[in-house]
Amino acid sequence: MYKSLLGKIKNRFLTGLTVVIPGVITIFVIIWLLREVNRLFSPFSFFLKRYIHIYIPDIGLILLFILILFAGFFITNWIGLRLVNFYENVMLKIPLVSLLYKSTKQWVDIFSPNKTSFKKFILVRYNDNKYIYGFLTSNTRIKEGIGENDYVVVYVPTNHLYIGVNIIASKNDIIETNLSVEQGINIVLSAGIAFPDKL
Repeated sequence: MYKSLLGKIKNRFLTGLTVVIPGVITIFVIIWLLREVNRLFSPFSFFLKRYIHIYIPDIGLILLFILILFAGFFITNWIGLRLVNFYENVMLKIPLVSLLYKSTKQWVDIFSPNKTSFKKFILVRYNDNKYIYGFLTSNTRIKEGIGENDYVVVYVPTNHLYIGVNIIASKNDIIETNLSVEQGINIVLSAGIAFPDKL
């Protein structure tokens, strides 16, 4: 009975951890991000408070939102697009900085409504009855003998979403799912827990 009680307490504790830890980490990251953003825009906040006598809490977050929104509107016109292209060309020519910038931009583009880095969430067959899931990124043709065969390039995450491998698979070995890219990302981030009962 004593061991059974300890076992129940242990199970309840571990169950509580699965709820509390993700929530605490999420709240901690949000608070840290808000503090850093407000610190970044603190000179503007100080100016408003001292000279206009207006104090707006979390003004950094408001200004950041406005800045991002303005950037979104700005780069959708011809002049903004040209400036962004010039800026990206400069960044891509700087050693080391170009590697960091290119990697970060590729991952941000995944969530952009105007980009299609991940086209579909698919399954790839291997060893007859086994499958791995990944994201279709592009199509290609490979010359084999006297002919060419159709293949696809698939990104397979191996450590959450940001680390993985690219594989080239025959089109005959892939199964397209009815899941969206967003649902696929959720499956990857949940370590497969969010995988549906039926495809």
